[in-house]
Amino acid sequence: MFKIGWQVYRERLPEVIGERIRRRMVLVGAIVAATAFVVLLFVGVLLDRLDEPVPGPAGVVVAVVVAAGFGCFGASMTPVGPKGWALPPIPGIGWRTQEAIARYYGRNPPAVDPQHRDAVLHGLLESRDQIVRFATRSFLQFASWVGLVLGTVVFVLTFPVDGDRMIVLLGVWFMWLVISSGTGVMGIRTLGRQEQL
Repeated sequence: MFKIGWQVYRERLPEVIGERIRRRMVLVGAIVAATAFVVLLFVGVLLDRLDEPVPGPAGVVVAVVVAAGFGCFGASMTPVGPKGWALPPIPGIGWRTQEAIARYYGRNPPAVDPQHRDAVLHGLLESRDQIVRFATRSFLQFASWVGLVLGTVVFVLTFPVDGDRMIVLLGVWFMWLVISSGTGVMGIRTLGRQEQL
């Protein structure tokens, strides 16, 4: 399922997120990363003046990695599609039919009932493009998670942090991982299921 979904994602990505949008995402990510880098260096200098020195080279590495993470997050917040992504409702479809259609996307789905065929195929192309957009954002947010975690690891290894703060940091980073990557992984699976349907 994931292999088929990944193929669909790679085929649709250049068309759904065109060159202009990609350039805008890179520009927004670069601006956010540069701003975050300057702010982090300023905070490092401020901490140094408070007699809690952050080691120079390690502080710069932390600032670069964390700024790259913020840049990826900024790029993920760039608008990548038309406003109003909601699919139009299917006229004359009841909740029982909607429930039956939802079963086709689950694990071990039944064969498509001929009377549900039109409802299943309705909006499939539009939803496919929406899923590609959401998955792209999710992957950028996952890259931001990687940058923030690497920056945190370097910071903790070079600057003493008490255990309570470390537990809070681990919890925050774990939740960010679940939120950021879950949408992309489930989106790829849904793309695979749609292609099978």
